[in-house]
Order: sequence, then structure tokens, then C-alpha cells
Amino acid sequence: MKTLFLGSVALVALGLGAQAALAAEQRVPAYTPPPPPPPAYTWSGCYIGASAGTSSGRSDGFSTSAGTRALGVGPAPGAVVAGGFPIADSFNLSGFIGGGQLGCNWQWGAWVFGIEGDGSATNKEGQLFGNGTITPTSIGPLATNPATIYELQERWLVTARGKLGLTNFWWFGPNTLVYVTGGGAWAKIDASQWLAGFPTITGLQQSDTRSGWTVGGGYEYALGYGWSAKGEFLYVDFGNWDTFNCASVGPGCPRGAATNLNVNLKDYIWRAGLNYKFW
Repeated sequence: MKTLFLGSVALVALGLGAQAALAAEQRVPAYTPPPPPPPAYTWSGCYIGASAGTSSGRSDGFSTSAGTRALGVGPAPGAVVAGGFPIADSFNLSGFIGGGQLGCNWQWGAWVFGIEGDGSATNKEGQLFGNGTITPTSIGPLATNPATIYELQERWLVTARGKLGLTNFWWFGPNTLVYVTGGGAWAKIDASQWLAGFPTITGLQQSDTRSGWTVGGGYEYALGYGWSAKGEFLYVDFGNWDTFNCASVGPGCPRGAATNLNVNLKDYIWRAGLNYKFW
């Protein structure tokens, strides 16, 4: 009995010793901190991209200026018309616009400062008939021919703008940029007039490269791998200018045309685009 008890005690001691030795041999694994979170997206860098959208416009119409002449009227080469009389009412223009942009951004905290230049082709146009206004001239009253068609066409548009934006504020995350923008604008604008049914004989056209100003805003979202998508609105104002600058009947100035007319144009542009940040 005594021998059995001593044997049991010996076995228990042997088991405890083996467990202690095994625990001593096993090393406690070193603490491994969790991986750091990915860095927040930064808008700093330069990018290139493309955009397309719709472009509408508004003109107050064609009106006479101090130098307006009604060619081929009366005994002189043309009757001098008093300025300030609308001969075509206000009208709208519409079309599509598409092109590319290049710019750079600098981020400081939640603020993003940038510069951008873009160039686009557009087929925006609008036209209407003369309103039949009777205006005074050097030889007496002159009625505008209501069968005369007046037209504006915009061929291309270039802007150079500064940008000021905010990111990572309110419910917007670091991948979202909301911005305002403004700067200068330039466009090629064709003005035309012709008598309905006789465009070849009576047509008169002049191309003007106009400068103006633009202001607008947009929303841009970083998609990853350098790509971002944006939506943008721009208002562009080209002011007033004189077109159909002819002094007398001759090449490019058909008989019966009204010359030296005043016109204006304002643009409203909605477009979407993709940018790639290459640096």
C-alpha cells in the first residue's frame, strides 16, 4: 500500500515537472502592432483630363451702333443709321461642347488651391428673324427687313482659371473636392446675316475672337490610382462688340446688308469629365 502511494506521488511529480519544462521551452510571441491606416488622399499634384457636356447661351440680339449703315439705300453708298435700335430680339443658343484640360493643385489642410486651363470645340448656335424695327437714318426712316435672318455660332472656347476648394469637411471625405473657379475666357464667334431664301447673294459673315470672363463651381471625386471624376458648371460673359464691320458695298459687303451692328453673348456650360493625376 505504501509502495503504491509513493509510486503515485512520483508520477504526479514527474508530470508536473514535464509541464513546467515544456512551458519554459515555449517562447511567448512578440507583440505585433496592427498595420497603420492607409494615408489620406491628397489632391496635391498635376493632372490632365477630358470633359464633355452641353452649352447654352443667351444674346440680347443684334442692335444698331453709332456706325451702322444700311448699304445700298438712298443716293449715297449707304444710309447712316442712328445707334441703339434693336433690329433682332433676344434669342437663345444651344449645342454640345467637348475638349481637354490641364491643371495643378496644392493642398493645405482641408483647403485646395489650383490653376487650370482648358480648350473645347463647340457647335453652339442660335438664330432668329429681324423684328422689322423702323430706325432713323441720315436720309429718313428705314424699316428693318423682317425676312433677314441673324445668327451667332460659337466655334471654340478656351479658359484659364484659378480654383479654390475644400475637402474632408462635413459629410465629405478626403476623396471629395468641392470648389469654385473663375478667370478669363476666349472664343471664336461667327456672326451671320442673310435674306431668307437668298443666302448666297445676300449673306454676310464675320468671325471675331472675343475675350471675356468666367466664374463657376464643381464637384470632383477621387476614384483611385490617380483617376478622378468631376462635374462642373461655368458662366461665361463676352460682353458687347460690333460685328459686320463694312463701310461700303463691295467684296464681302452685299447690297442691302446692315453693317456695324452691336451684339453680345453669354454662355452657360454644364459638363462632366475625367482627370488623371500624373505627378
